[in-house]
Amino acid sequence: MPNEPQETFRLEERRDGDRAVLALHGELDLATVDGVRARLDALRAERTPVVLDLDGLEFMDSTGIRLVLQAAQDGAGTGWDFTITRGSYAVRRVFEAAHIEDRLPYITETNR
Repeated sequence: MPNEPQETFRLEERRDGDRAVLALHGELDLATVDGVRARLDALRAERTPVVLDLDGLEFMDSTGIRLVLQAAQDGAGTGWDFTITRGSYAVRRVFEAAHIEDRLPYITETNR
């Protein structure tokens, strides 16, 4: 229906062995980033490995980029196991435009 409100963001959490998989859907932006940041902070404090699944995102703004870069830095600096999926086409384009795609901890078949 054309007049139904569109869902702008959803976070789904599931476990894959000892890892938490946070699947993001919709739009990651200034209005939605704080909830994701809080969950990542809690999981980092517990030392729970995380996969941030960006495949369901339709949009990401600069606050989303900062969130991903900060989590990657936290992981590298503390030994916390943090990885991301390659993301949707929209996310990959944002990473390419920001020239950061080579600085991100992508999950691979060997670290799944």
